[in-house]
Amino acid sequence: MKGNFLMNRLLLSIIMISCLLLSGCEDNDTNNNQIGEEIITHDIDAMGASGFYFNLSSGAEVDSSSIWHVSFQMIPVEFGDATYMMPSLILGETTYAAEYTNILFEDLEDTPDSFMSDYFQDASVVQYSGPNEVLQYDMQSHTVSVKDPERVFVVYELGNHRTYKIQFNEYVSGVIVFQYGSL
Repeated sequence: MKGNFLMNRLLLSIIMISCLLLSGCEDNDTNNNQIGEEIITHDIDAMGASGFYFNLSSGAEVDSSSIWHVSFQMIPVEFGDATYMMPSLILGETTYAAEYTNILFEDLEDTPDSFMSDYFQDASVVQYSGPNEVLQYDMQSHTVSVKDPERVFVVYELGNHRTYKIQFNEYVSGVIVFQYGSL
């Protein structure tokens, strides 16, 4: 009888500890989601380099023939009689996006209620020289940088009906740093 009592108590203790450990892991996952995962692209400006294509659902770089949601590519831009290749953000065909300047990335936990009226009707607005461009070119210093890096973009992915937050942090010599998380 005494052995059964000790065995039951030990079993109960193991179950309680397991539950605490599991719930602790779940909390960590939630916190990582709010902080976001940082992604560093390859150099898209290098001679012969391909664009960078990213699938938000898988959290991985993919090739251009796969499903992708955000991409950084060099696009031709005309300046007078010349054409130059400029780095640009391109949104995937099944991607809806909106820009928010009134919330911090870390504080955004849910899709904004206004998303359906906020999303860009024309996805090209985030490309080079668009009104919501992400990468801008400074004619004075001849450098590219992230325009307003504090902005947070909310992206709805039509295929899996999932929503993500993205913040584009930095551009240095063809390499882009951004963070994203699920909402």
